[in-house]
Amino acid sequence: MQTRKSFLIKGISSAAMVSLHGCADESLDSFRRKMKTTNPKKAIVLWYSQAGHTERNGKLIGKTLQKLGLAVTALDIRSCDEHTLAGYELIIVGTPVYYLDVPSNVREWLEQIPAIDGIPVAAFSTFGGPGDNQYNTAWYVLKLLAEKGGVPAAIATFGNMSTFAPTWSLGNEKRILKYRDRPNEEIYRQVRGFAKQIIATVQSGTPPSIPKEFYPAEFLKGSIQVKFTKLMITRHAIDRDRCTQCGICAEKCPSGVINIADYIIDRKGCIACMGCVNNCPAQAIDMALLGRRVYGFKDFLKKNGITIREPAELK
Repeated sequence: MQTRKSFLIKGISSAAMVSLHGCADESLDSFRRKMKTTNPKKAIVLWYSQAGHTERNGKLIGKTLQKLGLAVTALDIRSCDEHTLAGYELIIVGTPVYYLDVPSNVREWLEQIPAIDGIPVAAFSTFGGPGDNQYNTAWYVLKLLAEKGGVPAAIATFGNMSTFAPTWSLGNEKRILKYRDRPNEEIYRQVRGFAKQIIATVQSGTPPSIPKEFYPAEFLKGSIQVKFTKLMITRHAIDRDRCTQCGICAEKCPSGVINIADYIIDRKGCIACMGCVNNCPAQAIDMALLGRRVYGFKDFLKKNGITIREPAELK
């Protein structure tokens, strides 16, 4: 079964290759400034995470940095006071790939942070299954940090099982289950290595060249795919009979469109992140895509007897 994403990409990839052929690769070379310090002692690791993959990697990076002697703050960007960032000597930001791109709420948050001149910065993305545009997603995060004065030090991507609920809800469980073992110990080894790489690069005092990759379906990313997905969502509401009003859906909603007290979801402001569906413990989010009920990640794990492997440092 072909997915919505692969259909769109395959349908226009030839045209994209023609129209973009010969375009110069972008890089972050112009942001290779002098670092404030090559011996950071205080770091902050930030992430945006809905189903837990990005958070898990962020916490593991934090634990690895602590073992290297750094004082580390590790938290979701939604809990971070952006005005404190200038007080750190190293900033690392992680994001999932949403619709081939940085989630709009992450981009908006990074665009409004204050100046972080001379502070080394690193970025990582987490992606489901074989992935699509995951490197450039992390690259864009790094660029946003660099535009605020940060000095790009490292970039990485980490694979996991996809959490895009419509895929399995529309009958393509095999595509997700092919990666049911991820994240595994090899992924966690890469995460630890990334943390160590960041420190080694900063200590060298020589920021690397970090070019952007060529991706033929670049112009399909972000809002275009979000709008397409929203057109396919035929129902998105709160089931009053199931809802326990625990508030998790509203807490996880990055665009603040859920009014749990009145059982209302503002569908116009929704960014189709699937966070409400994936995190509701009572299956009370009544979403249908092309007329078929969408069920969340926790329920998908339970149905298939899957337990996410935790790194030893976080147990």
